[in-house]
Amino acid sequence: MSATWSIDAGATLHAWLDEVAYPLAAFYAFWLVGQSPLKQQRRLQNVAWTTCLILAVMSVVYFHYLDPGAPKPGLMHFYARVGHSSTLALMAIPLFATMAAKTETKIRGLTGVLFCVVIGGATLNRFFWIALAVVAVVLLWPRSSRERVRAWTALGALLVVTLVAVGFSNKLRLMGSAVSSVAAPAVHVSGATPGILRVVARAPDMQLTTIESAPEPRPATLIERLRVVSGMNRAMSSDARPRIWAFYGSQVAKHPWIGIGFGKPLPSLAYGSLIPDDLFKLDGNVRTHAHNLFLNTLLQVGIVGLVLQLAALGCLAYQFFKVRLIYPQLYRAGIALILGMLAKNLTDDFMWQSTMLMFWSYCGWLLGQSTIRSNTLGAPASGHCAAPHPVDAKPAERELETIG
Repeated sequence: MSATWSIDAGATLHAWLDEVAYPLAAFYAFWLVGQSPLKQQRRLQNVAWTTCLILAVMSVVYFHYLDPGAPKPGLMHFYARVGHSSTLALMAIPLFATMAAKTETKIRGLTGVLFCVVIGGATLNRFFWIALAVVAVVLLWPRSSRERVRAWTALGALLVVTLVAVGFSNKLRLMGSAVSSVAAPAVHVSGATPGILRVVARAPDMQLTTIESAPEPRPATLIERLRVVSGMNRAMSSDARPRIWAFYGSQVAKHPWIGIGFGKPLPSLAYGSLIPDDLFKLDGNVRTHAHNLFLNTLLQVGIVGLVLQLAALGCLAYQFFKVRLIYPQLYRAGIALILGMLAKNLTDDFMWQSTMLMFWSYCGWLLGQSTIRSNTLGAPASGHCAAPHPVDAKPAERELETIG
């Protein structure tokens, strides 16, 4: 429908194929795969595991070529951009978590998660670690009092590792920008006071500093010290996203209800010429999209489209919620997949083409598994939560849970 009022009907129709038609077909196909015999699903799991192994090895061997601006030798020619690669790796983790929950595939599941962490970490994407923490909290949240100590210990360790990883990523990213931005000092004659020279140099954080400036005060609190040590303060000050959100957010009022037409590139086509030059120099990607999934949707199809998007994701989450008592691991994996995707796309918009295909394919695969399990147990169609215990639970474990 939005093609009728879109500012570029061709781009809207093409985006409809990439973001709706193909993902819908993939969702249905993988929903059928999820209901296939276990032997056939093992083959697909092995393909996913092998693919992540290859990507992990490539990420380590060709680490210095992951920069989008660097040439891609050999197999790296087919490597997606770091933002998409880290998102794809994040989405595969819930799948490997379901494998790790079974004895026969536990090793492959755990190693698959490790491969995904290597892939995402090698991209130096800071928000990968934040989204990974969200996924891990959903997957490891304690289900009973017996698991509480183990789960909280794992989550605490995960929080520490996440903070260290984010700080390390910031250090490496800032180190790279410092090397690329070093320039020879320029000598200028001050106009206010003739005869006085001012030496102006380009600092690593892309901001001008002078020898006349006073030293920065030392951080007073522990949190401020941690931000300085991790490089978080410099990373936040040099990040253009707040300004990008402010600019695109100011354009929503022009077409608040139905937007300017469906499709990820539409906001840049409509408002790209209005972007200030200084913002474009700060981040050249500002003219691609709004760098936020929901803001991008609001610009494309307005409040009506945003409500429909939230309704679709809510219905998807409810389908996983219904199987929470039959197979809680599938429930957790599905919710982790949705929340992880949303967390990763709050600072960008990767939900198109291959990334969109992968998200809906995994959703279909997990829901297909839950459907076949529900049919096996004879659960009613109106709700999948008729079984009071997981199907993989042993009789002895069921008795202990009943007594507890």
